[in-house]
Amino acid sequence: MKKNRLGRTDLRVSRIVLGGGWVGGLFIDPDFSVMEKALVQSVDSGINWIDTAESYGEGQSEKNIGLLLSTIKDKKIYISSKARLKPNGSETIFSQLDRKIDESLERLNISYIDVYQLHNRIEKFGTNKHFSAREITQRKGVLDSMEKFKSEGRIKHIGITALGDLESIKEVISTNGFDTAQIYYNLLNPSAQFKKTGQWDDHDFSGIIDQCLKNDMGIMCIRIFAAGYLATDVRHGREISVTHGINQLEQKRRIEKLFEIIKKDKASRAQIALRFGLSNKNLSCIVTGLSKIEHLDQILEAECLGSLDEEILEKINFLHKSNFS
Repeated sequence: MKKNRLGRTDLRVSRIVLGGGWVGGLFIDPDFSVMEKALVQSVDSGINWIDTAESYGEGQSEKNIGLLLSTIKDKKIYISSKARLKPNGSETIFSQLDRKIDESLERLNISYIDVYQLHNRIEKFGTNKHFSAREITQRKGVLDSMEKFKSEGRIKHIGITALGDLESIKEVISTNGFDTAQIYYNLLNPSAQFKKTGQWDDHDFSGIIDQCLKNDMGIMCIRIFAAGYLATDVRHGREISVTHGINQLEQKRRIEKLFEIIKKDKASRAQIALRFGLSNKNLSCIVTGLSKIEHLDQILEAECLGSLDEEILEKINFLHKSNFS
């Protein structure tokens, strides 16, 4: 599998990353033999990165991944994890990170985490759940604290989850303090790649990819299947929206228009959605969640197929530029 440079870090990462999250759930729900089979097959295919978080399954994802890593000690697998902090809690940001990093390291059974990320949304104003850009970048804030732990070696690189208020996200990126950003990008909403908003009326992420490239940050694509809505019409109950803008009826209309364009392609909907991401050379990697071992076969096949045809991409891009009109 092709490896990409992860921004200014020293990592060369597979362009497909295994996601350990709730929406897919493969590293939370199944028995150990299923998880082990998925990991072995992934490593054999060239995947060298697993992304998880302390909150996935209340630590169960990290625990399972820690057990799995012990079965493939001869292979180097990069691990990224994330922490959701309490902005206004009685415990300081530094103390929260100190504790959470140690807890993740223990569950993962490793001595350091390759990429450690802030899991909170970044909003215009801070709340008891979300951080403002100022709270992240101020002295003794999130960035300052994460840099101290980075210098200690328990975490090697630091990143953000680029969800929330557009201008606040850009402000944090522009500090040049973080090494990576998790970017929302998919067939339904690729606005992170837009130079400017234009006619777009869904959740707006325009200019974020350009800002990351300007600061040489690694770009981790998340939600490539839009919580599963792009992959299938069958719902599993774990669909969690992280954007706002269009309603579900309009979302359904847009998905139908997209796949009407691509109906001649024999690949599955999930594979087409993934190949759309693979068509964007600015993405360092794509984090993919799995709910069944069979989904891994589809993902690996899609990675081999690579980018969508230019003619199809032109039609898709026209839809996006015209706001699906």
